Amino acid sequence: MSPQPHDVRSVFSVRSYEIDSYAHVNNGVYIAWFEHGRQLWLKTKGYTYDSLAARKQWFVVARTEVDFRQPLSEGQTAELTTAIESLGRSSVRWKQTLRLAPEVAENAEPTLSPDRVVVAEAVTVMVFSGEGGGSIPIPGDFRAAIE
Repeated sequence: MSPQPHDVRSVFSVRSYEIDSYAHVNNGVYIAWFEHGRQLWLKTKGYTYDSLAARKQWFVVARTEVDFRQPLSEGQTAELTTAIESLGRSSVRWKQTLRLAPEVAENAEPTLSPDRVVVAEAVTVMVFSGEGGGSIPIPGDFRAAIE
């Protein structure tokens, strides 16, 4: 079952401490950016990891695949688009695309253009888990909010 599209965008500027010895963004930084994008997406639907944990429902990463397409260097800006691609019984499949952001004036909003250079793409599967540690069905209110 596929949810309705609901893209959330976030912007990241490359900071000096995110650069590795090859003079580009370290691959671990991308994972953190993708995580941040998913958290922002959840907030738009009224959820946080803490609010789910308070209900004894944990939302955990089961798998992440990243395709690195272009390096990013210090001072560059990238825009991340985050969306849910599909829902399973207990799992949620996320699709995220990081694109090179256009140069923008300070305080101006970048605009999403699908023809911009793709820097990286990720697919992440997250699973709902209960107190016993095993998977549980996606909570009904969460599924309703997504669909």
